[in-house]
Amino acid sequence: MVKVKEVMKKYVITVDPELTVSDAAKIMTNNRIGSVVIMVNLKPVGIVTADDIVSIVARGQDPKQTLIKDMSKRKLITVSPDDDVLKVTKKMIKSGVKRFPIVKDGKLQGIVSEKEMLLVSPELIDVLSEKLKMRVGNVARPDETISGICENCEAYSDELTNIAGRWMCEDCREND
Repeated sequence: MVKVKEVMKKYVITVDPELTVSDAAKIMTNNRIGSVVIMVNLKPVGIVTADDIVSIVARGQDPKQTLIKDMSKRKLITVSPDDDVLKVTKKMIKSGVKRFPIVKDGKLQGIVSEKEMLLVSPELIDVLSEKLKMRVGNVARPDETISGICENCEAYSDELTNIAGRWMCEDCREND
């Protein structure tokens, strides 16, 4: 069985909870990542995702004035580097979370997302495809970004956008 430590990204961008949501968004954009892990006293205490930032803006909050620590407080879900990839994938589906910080002995070791899972276990595409179908069925607005398989190039992406009824990745949107 493949372990999370074999597929996780070891370099994780972290932020202080006193940072503004706007600053976190800039860090994510500059590093081309979908999340940052919030750290307090060298311990992971939360995660901010692109979806969280969109939610802040949609609620009319000013991202330049809103601090990360003032965002909604949901429990941080972590996994161990020794966990099995299939177990973690099932945990992702059950929790509705796309990425998990990897923690061992209270210390951040890395991060893993659906993308890493697919790279190591292509058979998980069926599992994640079902998840995508459930999410697509619940999508209310065509401007929402979701994770899944691009209907143009068939590559996995965390940033699919509905273009004329087809879910397309960033590369295909730019080349279309």
